[in-house]
Amino acid sequence: MNKSSGNKIVLLGGGSTLFAPAVIVSFIQARELYGSTIVLVDVGEKKLNNVYSLGKRLIEVGGADYVLERTTDRKSALPGADYVITSVEVDRFETWEQDRRIPEQFGIRQSLGENGGPGGLMHAMRQIPLVVEICQDVERLCPDAWVLNLANPMSRILQGVNDCTSVRSMGICHEIIDGGDYISNLLGMPEERLHIMAAGLNHFTWFLKVSDKETGEDLYPRLREAVRENVHIDRLLVADLLRTTGYLSVTSDSHVGEYLAEGTIIRSEWAPDLSPLPFFDIYKIHVANLEEKMEQVISGLYPPEEFLKEGPPEILGEIMVDVINKLSHGNTARFNAFNLRNDDSISNMPPNCVVEVPAWIDRGEIRAEEVGPLPPILAGWCNVQAAIQSLNVKAAMEADRQAALDALMLDPVVPDRFTAEKCLDAMLEANRKYLPRFYS
Repeated sequence: MNKSSGNKIVLLGGGSTLFAPAVIVSFIQARELYGSTIVLVDVGEKKLNNVYSLGKRLIEVGGADYVLERTTDRKSALPGADYVITSVEVDRFETWEQDRRIPEQFGIRQSLGENGGPGGLMHAMRQIPLVVEICQDVERLCPDAWVLNLANPMSRILQGVNDCTSVRSMGICHEIIDGGDYISNLLGMPEERLHIMAAGLNHFTWFLKVSDKETGEDLYPRLREAVRENVHIDRLLVADLLRTTGYLSVTSDSHVGEYLAEGTIIRSEWAPDLSPLPFFDIYKIHVANLEEKMEQVISGLYPPEEFLKEGPPEILGEIMVDVINKLSHGNTARFNAFNLRNDDSISNMPPNCVVEVPAWIDRGEIRAEEVGPLPPILAGWCNVQAAIQSLNVKAAMEADRQAALDALMLDPVVPDRFTAEKCLDAMLEANRKYLPRFYS
């Protein structure tokens, strides 16, 4: 059914100067969704008001037919919603620094500390209860809505949503776009000509097949040779994993390294003299620059007209708006990567775990594409992480210390059970204010 003239879209995390304005720009470009209402929701009232004022101005300058609303009370925003976007974080950079610093005190090195390792565990401990509570509100107030999750750690959050609620949910990540662009440049072929089959877990996804849509040619042999001859500074570990396993990671070094025991050994035998990119420091600079630009637009130092001409700075917003557009219009379209309950998509992973696989939007519904079995090495790695996901949900929702400890003892990043115990106790104590279930 076409609901383009009556969609209600609720954006939780609507006060984010990094993400919310980019989403609004993406909606302005999506004329097929004109007539919809966008509700910005955030607990930070000052930032929310700033983004709302900017959004009103952008919609006016862009001549877009949207109603823009704001509130700090999500329960008042949800009734009647067709789409609920979760892009929420809990004191992100303060806690992220902590998630990296504490494990280092116990000799645990992490490539990023966001989605895997002890940092990923604690990040998810803070995030899972929040997003589950949001989805429980969705169950009561707008049970037919789609929940589109953009928050990390993606797989662990959605595992919690699936285990604890019955909402229709899926996750969207931009890494598949970056990975496709990487392959396109290596092969010297336009991305739209590539047929990609990639599967695994969010930020731990692998290109299984790459072929030419026009000729059907298997491009993987050419791809392997191209990576070997042109190792990128942000994909040294990726190149070496291709060398040793035969499979190319979708993500760059910082993400794939989160799930491997040797994930901080970022070098390649194909380019031994290249030094790795300092991902965390560069990412912080990237975010700071984007937020500064948003603040300049909000304060009037940068013209909103120019900002609209430049287009959205975050491609994730474009993907999400495209998904809403196609769901709303009943279109049929294939996407290279959605995060969904596995069911029968990857045959050698648990049916109830959350996987990242190709999927179809078809007449208002989403269905995962059948991938078949992952190669043994990839299945082994991914199944360990799937077990950790489930333990992380149990730990977060039930304040189960044993489940949290089990997750750390399983984690390839953690060297032994003694270190796991010490690190867990220190991280729980440091997160006392964020984990009331553990201390009530």
